Amino acid sequence: MKLKKLLALVLAGAMAFSVAGCAQDEGVTNNDSSSQSSDTSGEESKEESTRPTEPTGQLVIGTITDLENDFYDASYNNNATNYKLYDLIHGLGTVTSDKEGAYVYDSTVVKSHEEKENEDGTKTYTVTINDGLVWSDGTPITAKDYVFQLLLESSPEMNQVDGYPSQAGYSLVGYDEFFAGDTKAFAGVHLVDDMTYSVTVKAEELPYHYDITYASAAPRPMHVIAPDCDVEDTEDGATITGDFTAELLQKTINDPDTGYRYNPKVTCGPYLFDSYDIASRQGTLVVNPKYAGDYRGVKPVIEKIVIKTVKNDTMMNELASGSVDLLFQSSGADTIEAGLDLVDEGKAQKTTYFRNGYGKIQFDCSQFPTDSQNVRQAIAYCLDRNEFARQYSGGYAAVVHGYYGLAQWEYQESKDWIDQNLNTYEKNIEEAKKLLEADGWNKNADGSAYSGTGTRYKEVDGELKPLTIEWANTDGNPVSELLATMLPEAMAEAGMELKATTMDFPTLQNAITHTGDKIYNMYNLAVGFSLASSPWYYYSTDPVWMQGGYNSNWIADEELEAATEALKPIAYDDNDSWLPAWQNFMKVWNEKLPDIPLYSDEYYDFYSTKLKGWESTSVWEWSRAVLDAWVEE
Repeated sequence: MKLKKLLALVLAGAMAFSVAGCAQDEGVTNNDSSSQSSDTSGEESKEESTRPTEPTGQLVIGTITDLENDFYDASYNNNATNYKLYDLIHGLGTVTSDKEGAYVYDSTVVKSHEEKENEDGTKTYTVTINDGLVWSDGTPITAKDYVFQLLLESSPEMNQVDGYPSQAGYSLVGYDEFFAGDTKAFAGVHLVDDMTYSVTVKAEELPYHYDITYASAAPRPMHVIAPDCDVEDTEDGATITGDFTAELLQKTINDPDTGYRYNPKVTCGPYLFDSYDIASRQGTLVVNPKYAGDYRGVKPVIEKIVIKTVKNDTMMNELASGSVDLLFQSSGADTIEAGLDLVDEGKAQKTTYFRNGYGKIQFDCSQFPTDSQNVRQAIAYCLDRNEFARQYSGGYAAVVHGYYGLAQWEYQESKDWIDQNLNTYEKNIEEAKKLLEADGWNKNADGSAYSGTGTRYKEVDGELKPLTIEWANTDGNPVSELLATMLPEAMAEAGMELKATTMDFPTLQNAITHTGDKIYNMYNLAVGFSLASSPWYYYSTDPVWMQGGYNSNWIADEELEAATEALKPIAYDDNDSWLPAWQNFMKVWNEKLPDIPLYSDEYYDFYSTKLKGWESTSVWEWSRAVLDAWVEE
C-alpha cells in the first residue's frame, strides 16, 4: 500500500521529536519492507488469552529518554517520552490517525462535519461534536472547549507564558490580527452553537496536503484554565470574555505546584495523570473511567501505567527481572541481541518494525561557523557513516542520505533514484579540506597562510576566527560515545577543532531552542517523523516557525524552503505528483545538509510475557497500542 496513509516525514499541527540518543524517538511519531511491516512473537491468538472487560493490572514502561516535568503539550517540551504521555492524558481531538496512519474524523467525537469552499478562496470547516463527552471531573465537554483551545493557543496572552508559540490557528483567517492583540475576536473561528464550531482557512494556505487537519481541534478545560471566563461568538469571530490575561495563565498553567502544565488533573484522554517524581523522573498514570474511547470506541483495560527511566546497558536485565514490562523502539546490536536472547529463553516477547525517522547530527545553521554549507559538508566528509552504522547497529540499521527513514513509502519507491542522485558523503578528508579552503579557512592563528596542520582560521570582518565546532551531547549515550571516537581526529586532520560539552537533556533542548545560556553548533539526536510531516514548516524562513521546535536547524535557505513549499499543495492521494517533488526536496536537502543523517533502524519492542494483545508498528506506536493490550499477572 503506497498511499499517504503510510506517510511519514515530520509535523504539521503535530511536531517532529528529537531526542538525545538514538533509541527511542517518536512521532506519530513517532519502519526496509512495506511501510509498516512488523513481526510479532508470542501472538495472543495462539495463547487462548482473553482481553478483560474491566481495567486491571499494571504496565511498567521503560524509556531511555527521561520523562520531564512538563505535561501540557509538545510546544513546551517535544521530548519523545513526554509526547507519548500527552497522547495518553489528553484526547478527544476531532481528527485523528487510524491504525494504517490515515487521517480521519474521530467518530467517537464528531457527530457531523461539513467542508465548504468559499468564493474568496478560503475554506470553512464546520464540526459538530457528540453529546455525552465529559472531562475526568464529570464536567460536560461542549464546542466551547474546542473553540477555547483554538483561541487560547493562538493568543498573545498564552505566548507570554514561557514563550508558548501560540500557533494553533496560524492557518486561519484573522490569526495575525488576533495573535498581535489588535482584536479580541478571532475572525476565522466561530462558536456556531453549544456543540458546533467552525474554522475558516486562509486562501493562501490552500490547497494543503493534509487539508483534513485544518478541521482539527482538541478540547482544553476552560473551567480549569480560565475559570471565570467564557467563550462567546460575535459577527467578528469567537472571543474569550472575562478576565483573560497572561497573569491568569501564569497562575493556572505555569504555577509549578498547581498549574495545568505540571499537574493536569482534569483531562479527557484514556489515562489520568496521577503523579510524577522529580528525583527518579518517573510518572504514573491511571485509567480514566470517563474516557469515551478512541476513534473505534476502544477503551484501555490496563489499570495503571508507570513510565520509568532505564539505562541502555541495564534495561534488558530489568526486563528479565520484571522491574519493567515493556521496552519500546529498542535499537542497536547489543540491545537487540540481548532482547532476542530473552525471547529465545521464553522470558520475553518481541515486535519489530522499521523506523519512521533517523539518527542524526543536527546543525544549528544560524551559528558561526556551521552557518556555512561548506563547513557542514566538510564535517560530513570526516565521518565514516557506514562504519558508524555497522558499529552502532550491528546490522540492524541502514545508512540514509537525506530527510527520510526506512519506513517511508517514498524511500521504498526511490532506492535506485537515491543511489543515482544523492551525495553519500563517503569519508574523504581531502574533499573536506578543499571545501574549507574554498570557504576561506586559509589562515593560521597569527594570520599567516595556513600551514596544513592545526586549527584553521578565517578572517571575518577584520577578525581572525578559529574553525571550532561546539558539540553538545548527553551523558551515557552510546551514539555520543561512538562519535567521540570517530570524529575528533578526522576533523583535526581537516583543520577543525571539535569541542564537546556533555549535559542533561533539558539543557540540551534549551540550547537547541535558543532559550538556554549557550547555543552550540551541533547536537547528536534522533528524530521520529510525524504522520503529518510538514517540511514546509520545518525549513521555513518565516520567523514564526523559528520557534516551538519547528525549524530546529534555524536554517534560512530560500532554495530549501522552495523545495518544501512545492510539496504543500499536493493532494493527499496524488502520489504521482508527490514523489518527484519529494525527490527534489531530498536532492536540495542533501546538498544544504542541515543534518548529517547517520542511520535509520530496525526497531524492536521487547516486552514481558504477561503483556497480551501488543500490536505496535511504525505508525501505531506504543501510546496507541496500549489501548488494545492487557496484562495477565
